[in-house]
Amino acid sequence: MLLRFCRPSPPRPQWRYAFAQRTDPGMVRPNNEDAVHIEVDTVWSVAVLADGMGGYRAGEVASALAVQCITQSLQHSALKSAKKSQPPRMAVVHRALEHCVQAANTSVRAHAREHADCQGMGATVVAAVFVQDRLVLAHLGDSRAYLWRGETLTQLTSDHSWLQEQIDAGQISADAAAQSGLGHLVTRALGVAERARPTLHEQMLEAGDRILLCSDGLSDLLTAGEIAALLATPEPLARQAEQLIARANALGGHDNISVILASVEPAPAPAR
Repeated sequence: MLLRFCRPSPPRPQWRYAFAQRTDPGMVRPNNEDAVHIEVDTVWSVAVLADGMGGYRAGEVASALAVQCITQSLQHSALKSAKKSQPPRMAVVHRALEHCVQAANTSVRAHAREHADCQGMGATVVAAVFVQDRLVLAHLGDSRAYLWRGETLTQLTSDHSWLQEQIDAGQISADAAAQSGLGHLVTRALGVAERARPTLHEQMLEAGDRILLCSDGLSDLLTAGEIAALLATPEPLARQAEQLIARANALGGHDNISVILASVEPAPAPAR
């Protein structure tokens, strides 16, 4: 008798994810140096937001390169994972995020060396991978990720900035830091050093959660309470993204403003 041993099929995803993205130049800047991108997949869904630095056009180039490189690298890792017909181990996702951020760092630095008008450019970045019931984040700089759950907003990332280092060391209070005007002195970003040093964060997700990725054009102007109030409305994700940007513009819109929203929903029951 011939026995056949079949590899077990991966478990049905517990959650599904819906996304919305918006980016806006704001009320002051002549161009938009932010970049956003979403890739929705049954294995890994990916969201990437980058905020360019380096002056007119150069920052725009850096953020576009960062988003493109990170997205493509994560797509490649997701395809390799899908071929194994088993859910990926979280360690694999962590390594993929570290690799893609370093690849983006190398790409940004190489482009700056080859183009005189792009010398000194860089970008802050936050990249999110949604796998099964987990969120894995990698970030550099002061682009942020938040979790909205049960009417409460929690900041998942900690800024790589001089001010945050002073807060962590107890040298200045968070309230004083907010009034200092020194919030844009970032200590880590893509393109500024040979090696990128992203911080990674893993988060279990629940039905009803919402994840917000944003550039500092939003977080500099809206308080956590204001963001939470907008996310608590029954509006669709796309409308909430528009409202967040509109609110930041109403408060001055002194920088480019970008948001990516993701909602966690129960996966539909399989058809019988």
